[in-house]
Amino acid sequence: MDSTTDDILQRLEALERRLAQVVVRGRIHAVDPTRGLAKVEYGAEGQQQTTGWLPWKPTRTGKTVTWSQPDIGEGATVISEGDLTLGEILPGSYYDRFPAPSANPDVHLTRYADGAIKQYDQSGQAYQLTLPASGTVNIVAKGGVTITGDLTVNGNITATGDITDHTRSMQADRDIYNSHTHDVSGHSKAVPTDKQQ
Repeated sequence: MDSTTDDILQRLEALERRLAQVVVRGRIHAVDPTRGLAKVEYGAEGQQQTTGWLPWKPTRTGKTVTWSQPDIGEGATVISEGDLTLGEILPGSYYDRFPAPSANPDVHLTRYADGAIKQYDQSGQAYQLTLPASGTVNIVAKGGVTITGDLTVNGNITATGDITDHTRSMQADRDIYNSHTHDVSGHSKAVPTDKQQ
């Protein structure tokens, strides 16, 4: 074998190695949330290898920024220019341990590890947020919150301020009620202190 042929074969082998590392599928092996890095385990059963620490690609990182750390065991794909040490991780691939949470093409769904689910079904035009038994919702909107439509509440309502409808506030109703009432003859009289609202 002459030197030219030998050189060509070596280059082909190097290209094959690089091509084999352009797209690598595996599972998240370790996560360092402080640095935003993770390791991916890949390869056939019994012959697995693990990448070094690589960044994972979030959805957005500009003026709009998202954060969602990949989970150990989650399916992932590493993309690179042929050198895994310079690769980036694309989290998220369904497989038997982490199957798709729905088969409905009209549903956009996020399910969290504690069982919380947020879901929009565009065919039914229904948005649903389901939290665990001890889950809470805290909305901070100092400019106000407006709900257009009917509101059904299954449970108590607690307010630190007054509640007003299109006629008057609950405090105004209390003031009217507490200032007088009528006896059987129709005459106005003061409400006893122990009966006031």
